[in-house]
Amino acid sequence: MSIVVWTPTAKADLDRHYQFLEAYSPTIAAKTIQHIVKTGESLQQFPKRGTAVGDAIGLRKLIISFGKSGFVLHYAILDDEVVILRVYQGRENRPI
Repeated sequence: MSIVVWTPTAKADLDRHYQFLEAYSPTIAAKTIQHIVKTGESLQQFPKRGTAVGDAIGLRKLIISFGKSGFVLHYAILDDEVVILRVYQGRENRPI
């Protein structure tokens, strides 16, 4: 079983998404972040279930279906750790 580690950047992404959604509904914002975190933490059981990204060794992305366009977790598998690097909203511009 792997350990899931959230980088400060990924935590900042969660906060950014929460702040955006909170303007519409604090309840929806909380449920959304809870779902993203729960999905991210589930990678400790099945770290390779996301899709490999390009030729980068260990870099993966996981699509999270939630709401109209969902979210994307970018993460890396390093030995016995799953490191969550970024959390993007499905329609957001992202480098990968």
